Amino acid sequence: MPNFGPSRSDADATNQDSTAFAEALMTVSTDLAAEGPLPRGQIIERVTTAYLDQVGQLSAVDTPSPRDVERTLLTMLNEALMLQNAEIRSAQEKHFPARSLTPWQVAQILIRLHHVIRVSPSNKSVDREYDITAMYVSSGPAEGTYTSSEDAIRATARRYNVGISVNEFKEIEAALREDAPRRTVCADADKIFVRNGIFDYKTKVLHPFDPSIVSMRKSHVDYVPDAPKVVITHPEDGTVWDIESWIEELSDEPGIPELLWEILGAIIRPHVRWGKAAWFYSEVGNNGKGTLCALMRNLVGHESHTSIPLSELGKEFALEPLMKVNAIIVDENDVGTYIDKAANLKAIVTNDVIQINRKYRMPVAFQFYGLMVQCLNEMPRVKDKSGSLYRRQLFVPFEKSFTGRERKYIKDDYLARRDVLEYALWYVLHVAGSTTPGSYYQLSEPEATRRVLEEYKEWNDPVRAYWNEFRERFVWDLLPFTFLYDLYKAWFASVNPSGSPVEHKRFVQDLVQILQTDDQWYCTDKSRSVRTSTHMDEPELLIHEYELKSWLNPTYKGMDPDMRSKPVLQLNYRGVRRAGVAPSTLPPIAPTTIDPEERAAA
Repeated sequence: MPNFGPSRSDADATNQDSTAFAEALMTVSTDLAAEGPLPRGQIIERVTTAYLDQVGQLSAVDTPSPRDVERTLLTMLNEALMLQNAEIRSAQEKHFPARSLTPWQVAQILIRLHHVIRVSPSNKSVDREYDITAMYVSSGPAEGTYTSSEDAIRATARRYNVGISVNEFKEIEAALREDAPRRTVCADADKIFVRNGIFDYKTKVLHPFDPSIVSMRKSHVDYVPDAPKVVITHPEDGTVWDIESWIEELSDEPGIPELLWEILGAIIRPHVRWGKAAWFYSEVGNNGKGTLCALMRNLVGHESHTSIPLSELGKEFALEPLMKVNAIIVDENDVGTYIDKAANLKAIVTNDVIQINRKYRMPVAFQFYGLMVQCLNEMPRVKDKSGSLYRRQLFVPFEKSFTGRERKYIKDDYLARRDVLEYALWYVLHVAGSTTPGSYYQLSEPEATRRVLEEYKEWNDPVRAYWNEFRERFVWDLLPFTFLYDLYKAWFASVNPSGSPVEHKRFVQDLVQILQTDDQWYCTDKSRSVRTSTHMDEPELLIHEYELKSWLNPTYKGMDPDMRSKPVLQLNYRGVRRAGVAPSTLPPIAPTTIDPEERAAA
């Protein structure tokens, strides 16, 4: 990348510029003379291309400064215009001298010397109108990455023509969109952009930055080979602290500390398809979630993360920050959060293309790469209860409380120290990974995470909670949907008196979906009836327990549970069957013989 600092003496600069000027001018003059008079635009194009070809052969150290580029290119152009004027007899047709570089020339300089490119928002085929114009950053905190900042591109353009107007800059932008090469962000899961280079996760080697490898963000921590573990003794309370012991202290659940290290590593490895969002869950305060989030932010860099709470994911304009970050890290979500639309949530987790609406600008199709971490003090309710959502949720319980023994200096001081972060970075690149240290590409799921997920499924889905409550208690081998729904309503009224049960059709749909992973019960077709046969002969005592009036024995007036729980049965029902019952004993009935009242109830 060209370095426009004072890297050479004025004499060296003059000699180098003169050589480049002479060679380029000789080439272009010969070509122009052979072709005769040409339009001004073609002359500008030929001269500019010839000069930039010469400059492109120089090393970064020898590349001329913006002032030298502007002066030399204007001199070359005016010399070429004078040669052309010598061939033109009419005074009115002669070319006037150029006093500044044109917007097109500035755009070509930005493309050739500053690696301005068009970044496709997805590695899939999308409309070029959605591309983002970006410029390579050759120095400073963002060195080695590309920036889409219009201010940065405009400031660089002014170094070649300080008098650029607003309209001229629009022309520069248009030229950049037309001429800049199209690239996609590097999707190599093993290339990790850190503060001082590109780390190869597979070979464990740090490489220098390369403009041909496109990244919009990087970690702001240096990779240090064999970084030493930092042990800190607090000067006042005498506590001896190191980051490994601290993370180990955050949970007593087997496998959780190792998972936390994996998540820290996933934060700086955005192009691994983790397929999970980390949901840090705790109902107790002072549990360490917020401090761990602070460490994540420090590792990934202050410009490489954003905070979008779960309730905002479906709102217009809320996703625009995703275009500039590699991670979503949210300290707090409102208690009682309800997610009506989970499409964006699922697409973000699995790196699918989503449409991002931008204020006052054209929407873009964008593919987000990165990990999402959401901190929860209460489980959120989600309308989507599909397995595809649950597969994307990795609940990480934080069950310890440090109330009364808080050490705020860990978050405010220790986890912001350069040497602590360098060790943390080294650790996640070389050691983290519960099964394959230093070489993991998926997040582990300790027993505690699976347990909380099952709790969440029941909490978020009353039908699932109901089914898990009763699936082992049923006596009948055939469970009619009408019976199951009546029992569900009675159970729901007992556990949630102020709530509203789902309607019958939704109940059947949800239950059939739940049964897809049940090894004891099944329903292959909810629209077909099955003969009762002998599969409902035994008393179903839940009828008595929950006073299911429609199913009580109408001819018995006593209180014997067995007698009360033997209803008058129809010849066939639509419903759920127990696995292991021979199909021949439950012959299906054609849908045309389904009882009309039962069809209406469904």
